[in-house]
Amino acid sequence: MRRRWRVHAWSVVLILALAAPAGAQERRPRILLSDDDGIAAAGLLAVYAELVKLGDVTVAAPAENQSGVGHGVTYAEPLMVREIEPLVKTDAPAGKWYRIAARPASCVRLALTSLLTEKPDLVVSGINRGENTGYVVYMSGTLGAAREAAFDGIPSIAASQVIGPAMDFKPGAAFVGRLAADVLRRGVPKGTLLSVNIPEGEIKGVKVVPHALTEGVNTYERGVNPRKETYFWNSWAEPFSETLDNDAGAVRHGYIAVTPIRIDVNDAAAQKELEGWNLK
Repeated sequence: MRRRWRVHAWSVVLILALAAPAGAQERRPRILLSDDDGIAAAGLLAVYAELVKLGDVTVAAPAENQSGVGHGVTYAEPLMVREIEPLVKTDAPAGKWYRIAARPASCVRLALTSLLTEKPDLVVSGINRGENTGYVVYMSGTLGAAREAAFDGIPSIAASQVIGPAMDFKPGAAFVGRLAADVLRRGVPKGTLLSVNIPEGEIKGVKVVPHALTEGVNTYERGVNPRKETYFWNSWAEPFSETLDNDAGAVRHGYIAVTPIRIDVNDAAAQKELEGWNLK
């Protein structure tokens, strides 16, 4: 009698397994895509076409260009949201596209708290038109969007490409797609995001490097308008490095630079020193 019960029990397990919905164990990853160039930017469209090969992609991106806003947030006015038809047609199932009148970090935060029904497995920001190397990682809206996801422990990638005459985003988007697949499979340390900078033209390879400890050059051209009012017009030069051991130099030499960045900016050594000051 006991043997017959064991056979019956395993039969039930087998029947339940066969009756389970197809693909129940093969859930497609959930990916959130944003940027700071705007929802119709060529870089975002190119990387979307690669990401839909990996999983279900939701787009939540600024309605207009928001470059250079860093990790700024939209808080003093309502965040106007409009769901639009996908701007890229693929054979994969289309996720929702949200056009949001907000800064990049706020677009991601809104998606995580109010637009998505489930936490995404990966957040990608970009591909930005223009590199984000050196100290620009603190000024970039592209990095701000990815960092917002990293605050919640969600793996995230911020991708940018050096400006050139052709601006073909497809090779860089293909790499971001491969990197995204690796991140989905392997993960990244909690609180870490990946900054990716793609060179102009031919890609020689990939370098995993820190960001350059250098800033770009801001110059200001002074002028006077017809009302005799003084104004200054900003001119910008990207961070520069000759060596291959940082992001600014790697992209200059034709390599994709992958830079892991921690959101923990605490300085333990300085804290220990200040404790010795006996501050009161």
